[in-house]
Amino acid sequence: MSSPHAQKAQEAQLLSTAQAQMHLGLSAAQQTQLLDYLDLLEKWNRVYNLSALRTRAQMLSHHVLDCLAIIGPLRHWAQAQGLEQVRALDVGSGAGLPGLVIAICQPHWSVSCVDTVGKKAAFIQQAIAHLHLPQAQAHHARVEDLPGPYDLITSRAFA
Repeated sequence: MSSPHAQKAQEAQLLSTAQAQMHLGLSAAQQTQLLDYLDLLEKWNRVYNLSALRTRAQMLSHHVLDCLAIIGPLRHWAQAQGLEQVRALDVGSGAGLPGLVIAICQPHWSVSCVDTVGKKAAFIQQAIAHLHLPQAQAHHARVEDLPGPYDLITSRAFA
């Protein structure tokens, strides 16, 4: 069994490789924020059941890396629209996916994460504070109660 330090180093390498393969050009600080987000998700998930995934490896691959896969296409879309700053809404954000990943990767975009479940909105708010994401907001509300307009709406698992 590998030590926690070795596991974190492997996760950092996997993240670095994946973002490079996606041509995202994330800074070391952004990659650290993504791994810090993973730490928060793992910690909160033990108590609040934010995700059905239980292992860090699953959370990294199925949540963080999966959400990273949309960053390139979103950047291309924004560029094609002539938008430098985007106002994005993540509907049914749950554990902040993909909203918080977008906020980390696109720090000049305004990202609102909305969820009707209080514990999920509380987690998102805590993550925003912990990760220093001033352009991100958490809303414990129904999507139809939020004021618009938004340039972009994302949803990963909205029912």
